[in-house]
Amino acid sequence: MLRDPEGFRQTLRPACRRCTARYGITGPVACHLPPHLTVCRRHQLWIGPAARSHAAQLDVSPFPEVLRAQRRHLALVHQHDWWQVDTAISDATLAIHRVLRDGGWTPPQPSPQLGPGAWHQAHPGMPSIGPGRHDDGPGHLAVEIAIYPDVVRLAARSLRAHNTSQRAAP
Repeated sequence: MLRDPEGFRQTLRPACRRCTARYGITGPVACHLPPHLTVCRRHQLWIGPAARSHAAQLDVSPFPEVLRAQRRHLALVHQHDWWQVDTAISDATLAIHRVLRDGGWTPPQPSPQLGPGAWHQAHPGMPSIGPGRHDDGPGHLAVEIAIYPDVVRLAARSLRAHNTSQRAAP
């Protein structure tokens, strides 16, 4: 018996709108997608946790760094236990949001294609991203996509350090 039906509904996300349209389905299809599925690789649409509607499934093809991060995220899931990757991604996301909220976020490898100006050009309807904004919290779509490459990079570094320390321990 499901104890928290509302909590379960919150874990559901719509399937890629273009994938479902191929089968003649025009409305959203709620799916329980694993956390590591953030981009529909076929259609290059963002289907990550903040994409709660078809309108929120943004085209990320102008941002190759996001697509590379998705491939790296999937590789991490194949190299490690899924729960380790999920924990590392959650920890990295919280760490980056903390730094972003404090106004001190500087990505390890600056990516001009994900800068606020480029983001606003690619998706004019989305708000721009900036430190200290009320919309820079977890779950905000533009922020989730913009920080995703750095989240995956930080999580990979964390998993690598964890594995190194485990091998060194007797």
